[in-house]
Amino acid sequence: MSARPGLLAVWNDIAAEDEAEFNAWYVEEHVPERLDVPGILSARRYRDAAAPRSYAAIYDTASLAALSSPAYLERLANPTPRTQAIMPRFRNMTRAACEIAADFGALRAPGAVLACVELPAQPGDDALSILEANAGAGRVRLAIPDTKGTQVPNPEAKMRAAPDRLPPPFVLVEGHEEDAVRAAAAQIGMDLLAPGPARLYRLILARGG
Repeated sequence: MSARPGLLAVWNDIAAEDEAEFNAWYVEEHVPERLDVPGILSARRYRDAAAPRSYAAIYDTASLAALSSPAYLERLANPTPRTQAIMPRFRNMTRAACEIAADFGALRAPGAVLACVELPAQPGDDALSILEANAGAGRVRLAIPDTKGTQVPNPEAKMRAAPDRLPPPFVLVEGHEEDAVRAAAAQIGMDLLAPGPARLYRLILARGG
């Protein structure tokens, strides 16, 4: 049986005075560097629709193993000077290496809008029918954070001012129509007893597959 696909999900805030440098670093250095790692297939960046200096990044991977591979660990162990300069300025960092436990919907190209629904606990098999029923917005994925995969030796994390937060299992709802994505995320959150409202993001960068 082949391994499940994976993803690395990152959320963080940045101060107004650091935002231009932060975005330039991502586009010019960080995304190309990560896409050079075998098994990292694509990178997408988003800005929070309600909080302009809050960002998300999603890296799709062939499997969770790509995020503990020698090539990836080599990147983490050798941060560039620009990375060393920007990492201490990340705020409210959430980061998770995940397995994709379910993937519904026809959309595979980057959607213009992304919603994230954090769940209260590991969802059971009965949750899958709820996710599938709401995939008309474009695409719905269930991501299960992996503690071991997230906590591989990571010198970059030590540069940040506070420890990274590890999220609970979460659902990504992606599509081109904001109202449809918002409605699907709200329905999933209600049906699966999410503890808070979904956060909505707008796509600002897509690279790779």
